[in-house]
Amino acid sequence: MRSEKEKRSLERIDLANLNGSVELMETVKPIAILNACEEGVCIEGADFPVGSIVRLAINRSEASQDISLYCKVVWSSNEKDTDKRAGLLFLNTNKILFKQDLISFNGIIASARQRLNQ
Repeated sequence: MRSEKEKRSLERIDLANLNGSVELMETVKPIAILNACEEGVCIEGADFPVGSIVRLAINRSEASQDISLYCKVVWSSNEKDTDKRAGLLFLNTNKILFKQDLISFNGIIASARQRLNQ
């Protein structure tokens, strides 16, 4: 049963060892992706102002190209929180401008979901 605070309609999938960076203007911060769904991600390592539009770059293996998606910061940890976490919602423009990146990201989610169900 979902809690009343839960706003996601899709199941969160924990992602281990998925790193990247978040860029706002000329500030780039390394991050780890804690969990994700097809609509967005929860990151650790950086917090940006809620409402900011950022570029999320996800590091892939050497055989695959990195994934780049634009997101809106929908929540951010308290300034006193040392974990520096934030929730990023994928923007609809990704479906048009970054279709292949979005497909690749959804492949990561599908693969992680499959591992959980085994």
